[in-house]
Amino acid sequence: MSVNPLTDVQLRDAAPSIFSETPIEGVSDKYAFVPTYSVLDTFRNAGYYPIMASESKVRNQENLGYQKHIIQFRSLDNLLRPNAVDEYADIVLTNSHNRTSSFKVDLAYWRLVCGNMLIVPSQTFVSNSIIHSGFQKKKIIHAIDEVTHYIPTVDEEIDVFKQIQLSAREQRSLANAAIDLRFDTQKHDIHPDELLTIHRYEDGDSSLWTIFNRIQEAIIRGGIKGKNIETGRNFTSKAIKAIDANFSLNKELWETVKTMASLKSPEPTIALAA
Repeated sequence: MSVNPLTDVQLRDAAPSIFSETPIEGVSDKYAFVPTYSVLDTFRNAGYYPIMASESKVRNQENLGYQKHIIQFRSLDNLLRPNAVDEYADIVLTNSHNRTSSFKVDLAYWRLVCGNMLIVPSQTFVSNSIIHSGFQKKKIIHAIDEVTHYIPTVDEEIDVFKQIQLSAREQRSLANAAIDLRFDTQKHDIHPDELLTIHRYEDGDSSLWTIFNRIQEAIIRGGIKGKNIETGRNFTSKAIKAIDANFSLNKELWETVKTMASLKSPEPTIALAA
């Protein structure tokens, strides 16, 4: 990830599918093609600049150049103050040109100390998903506004997470919940401590926020050791690189952490999603 905004040339190098000029062959006449690059300046004009881009790997070569891709945008305020806070609220745009995805706008928090990107569940966002049919750039603008207006609410949630201290038993309970989300526990035996390893000094405390980040990093980046119950063989988990799987696990983990916060808080400071 760049600490400086990426140019269109750099974006093209990172994810060529962003600049596809046509949709994949075989789409219906009703399919409204909206190239991702056409909204880049919409984000820039709103004060958000691209700092990272990537695209899915393809098994079917017919999808090459049209596959799902993501762009991470950071606000001008945060770009001008690169070390002002421990984590930044960014906007992530997802799209594809092969009918597998509409435009999706998500809120993500980037933790500087470890480079973790945590995706916030988006049930609250009315404009999170924008279909290509009837597309208008004002819908993107509305989605950006909606996400940015929600940032203070998430900042408050994170402050609550940072104030809550977890016992060793609670840490393992949260890790076990994450294991259930990531693995088939009927086939895989994994000790929760595998997800709680401290990799850096800043991750040494026992706050819910820190434990959440430790667990998320282990789940997404891989390296978790376990045993296959059926074969008796040891294994090490791989990093989750698929965009959909990464986002889905991130959001499920966030909801699990919110549940833990609600159970630990003496008063209902965090409202669970309906």
